[in-house]
Amino acid sequence: MERMNETNELEEMRAQMALLKEKLDKEEILTDNLLKQAMTGKMSTINRYKWITLFAGIFALTFGNISWYNIGLPIRLLVGTSILMVVSVVATWIIHAKMDERDIMDGNLLEVAKNAKKLKKQYITWQRIGYPVIIVWLAWFGYEVMSLNQDKEYLVGLLIACAIGGMIGGIWGHMMNRKVMKACDELIRQIEE
Repeated sequence: MERMNETNELEEMRAQMALLKEKLDKEEILTDNLLKQAMTGKMSTINRYKWITLFAGIFALTFGNISWYNIGLPIRLLVGTSILMVVSVVATWIIHAKMDERDIMDGNLLEVAKNAKKLKKQYITWQRIGYPVIIVWLAWFGYEVMSLNQDKEYLVGLLIACAIGGMIGGIWGHMMNRKVMKACDELIRQIEE
């Protein structure tokens, strides 16, 4: 009789262990899914920037070239600006090339962390190159505008309008860069935990 009670208790303990294991497995799957969703959100923030850069580049190429051509800016500035925009857009796409949401879903988290660290490093390098190039381009642009044979008040007004637009675009771009860097940091932190 006592042996039968022990057997029943043992069977009951086994059933409880199986139930507990099943609950833990479900909890682990739920935790993995929540982690993947959070990381996918960060990856979307990172990848959204490359699309924004593409559309901003296309807009700047078309609108900028048409309007600047119409006010008489030289072709060399338009061509130089176009080359600069194309290089910027292509560089952004190359930098973002390895960031793929499918890696998160496939469970390649180490690869995602490695690519996020590489993206962050490339962003810093790109900024070190990009900011001086922008300064040189702005000086060139200002020189070409002031060299036009038009009313100087109009030209100063044009430069002020361009400066305001440039500041707005620069602040917006800087904020986007910070968002991408923060998303990379959070993605790396989540993976390393």
